[in-house]
Amino acid sequence: MRTVLTFIRVTAIFLSIFVFLTHMGIVWIFMRNRWRRVRLCNRLLGHYCCWGLWVLRVKVNPIGRENLTGLRGGLFVGNHLTYLDVLVISPQVGACFVTSKEIKETPLLGQICQMAGCLFVERRSKSNILNEISELRDGLQVGLSVAIFPEATSTNGEQILRFRRPLFMAAINAGSPVIPFCLNYRTVGGQPINFVTRDQVFWYGDMDFAPHLWALAGSGGVTVDIHFLPPIITELKMDPTALTEQSQKAVEAVFRPVKKNEGPVAGPSLEVPVP
Repeated sequence: MRTVLTFIRVTAIFLSIFVFLTHMGIVWIFMRNRWRRVRLCNRLLGHYCCWGLWVLRVKVNPIGRENLTGLRGGLFVGNHLTYLDVLVISPQVGACFVTSKEIKETPLLGQICQMAGCLFVERRSKSNILNEISELRDGLQVGLSVAIFPEATSTNGEQILRFRRPLFMAAINAGSPVIPFCLNYRTVGGQPINFVTRDQVFWYGDMDFAPHLWALAGSGGVTVDIHFLPPIITELKMDPTALTEQSQKAVEAVFRPVKKNEGPVAGPSLEVPVP
């Protein structure tokens, strides 16, 4: 029975991806203004992500949403553990995600990211970074919420990697706030996320997407906390290195690393289902 339910969930996800790509294709055909199209795609992506979270039985507990009150866009920066991160963040802030051109070239994932209105950066070359910063700045200046993972890769949850500095320049140039966020996955299948169970949720290294999705769909559900930390106000002459370090320290202050032989998660967590 469990295998049948897993098959149904995975099938529902792939059917949803097909519908999503069709829906976004229509948007791309009829809406020519780039930033209006990106904004609409981001909004629609949030609805599809809610559906994906429900199918995969992911329960999200947002913490610190009061820190987002009154914000009109901004650069959201935080840790990266799995493709689920996008599903968790998108319904909360309707963000335009920034990812690498390697992902753009990946079959299926690349098409999904393009249709979702993602912005792409070339991490394999520094020669075009000024153009890419300019593109992010333009998005921020029209009031978009832009989300980046400054570690530049997903991790196994043992630590937060050093945040990369260049894309923070976009927020400084646009005069937009930087909003740090932190993802802490707490349980999978009713068990604490630890050194043994993490690979059912975290997607990193050379893991293949399809087998991981199958394991996740059959895992018995996931709970995750997303912490929104106080915005950092930027100024034109602000030191990007200091801004990057301040953002990373804010995320690290609430990050709960995965450790070997770790026992149950301490303390209660309110689990708020995403509709």
